[in-house]
Amino acid sequence: MEVAEALREKAEHQHRLVERALVAQNIAEALEKSLAPLGHYRIPGLLDRRRLEFGIPNGCFEHFPLFDKVYIWQLNMTERKTYAEGGKIIKPDARIAHDRATAARGVIVSAGLAALDSLRSTGVDLGHIVRFKKYAPFIQVVQEVSGVELAVMTLRDGDCVSSEDLARDFHEGRVRIVNVSQEKGGYDHRFERTLEDGTVVTTGAKVAAYYDPSV
Repeated sequence: MEVAEALREKAEHQHRLVERALVAQNIAEALEKSLAPLGHYRIPGLLDRRRLEFGIPNGCFEHFPLFDKVYIWQLNMTERKTYAEGGKIIKPDARIAHDRATAARGVIVSAGLAALDSLRSTGVDLGHIVRFKKYAPFIQVVQEVSGVELAVMTLRDGDCVSSEDLARDFHEGRVRIVNVSQEKGGYDHRFERTLEDGTVVTTGAKVAAYYDPSV
């Protein structure tokens, strides 16, 4: 039974790498073996866990984006194996790859300093799963595994449009919206979060660089 359970878990893990990391079956195992262990990179815990969960290649952390650029590891809009919720028809690899290539969703892997200021000032951070403008990014190859090029989406901070993690934290009460200028009769809304040690942190002040000048 233990052998059967181990084989089942391995098969499920392989499928996860194929579907969630969206790589071909023949390189899924090579990609998994190449991933650096937890704690290898100086990155936030959330991103470190998701790096292994989604099979984000090491090459994503060997290039540091500059200025207002953001690296995003693309994900499918949904993570189920079938076409419909609870359905029995399994998606073929070609359909999964197509869905991923057209999905405006992914994990924030890295960000230039201007982009990092912008993201964190609005409650978003590295490791967050975000939605972005569908036709905004361009592809940056970061690594080759078994002859297959793996790439990240490269876009500007202003091309990110929402964060699934921020929404979840807000609805679960871990993040609040506060008006820090209320006593002065003005409006300056920020996100406020209470950390595990009781410390209250508030997002930073707004500056022009936080907005997309191309809109």
